[in-house]
Amino acid sequence: MSYFLSSQKLHPNQLLELSGEEANHILLSRRMRIGEQLNVQGPDEKRFICELVAATKNNLSLKTISEIEIPKELATKIYLFQSIISEKALDFIFQKATELGAAGILLFNSQNTGIKLSTDQFIGKSERWNKILWEAAKQCDRSKVPELIFFPNLNGIIAEAGKLDQIFILDAHADNLKSKISNLKSLALVVGPEGGLTSQELSHLQSLKNSQTVSISPFTLRAETAAIGALSILQN
Repeated sequence: MSYFLSSQKLHPNQLLELSGEEANHILLSRRMRIGEQLNVQGPDEKRFICELVAATKNNLSLKTISEIEIPKELATKIYLFQSIISEKALDFIFQKATELGAAGILLFNSQNTGIKLSTDQFIGKSERWNKILWEAAKQCDRSKVPELIFFPNLNGIIAEAGKLDQIFILDAHADNLKSKISNLKSLALVVGPEGGLTSQELSHLQSLKNSQTVSISPFTLRAETAAIGALSILQN
């Protein structure tokens, strides 16, 4: 069941106020009425069943009834290292990677990236992108969103990848990913842009002792298809 966010920490038998986008969504999109119940999560990731007790045009009053258990995160932390691609495709990846349990999404400019992203541009887009992440998390009942980080080039990705147990680099000509999965605490999934990673970039990544080049299909996939397909395989 989807939930709503409160900036306040929640406790039993508490009266709290919701305003802004969350209140508008409850009243206008969900058309909830006085006496109806909904789930609300606080900043400490504690979630409660709440009853709607009063409403004005811009504000809601809710009463917490009881705390509810939230779904557990995946046992293996999966980090998607995604090269910058079109903004529409990135929006799709943010949504689906959240639903599939990614712990983090680390964006980077590859040499084959068509229109490269600057740090200032990333900062400017972060609010909208984090909103996409949160909307996806609420919709799929996940209590967290992936951490969103940007690196101007592959160097930052290589430094981060070295901290993880395993790195899987997607390449259509490699062995199948399913045969490579084992019990890991953390792993990285590296997805290049349309046109793929350059031979130089592949060489840098493959030089890391914890890296493996893997494939999920005999076909050449779009970047967003490759990312979501690989995340889906890692769920099982």
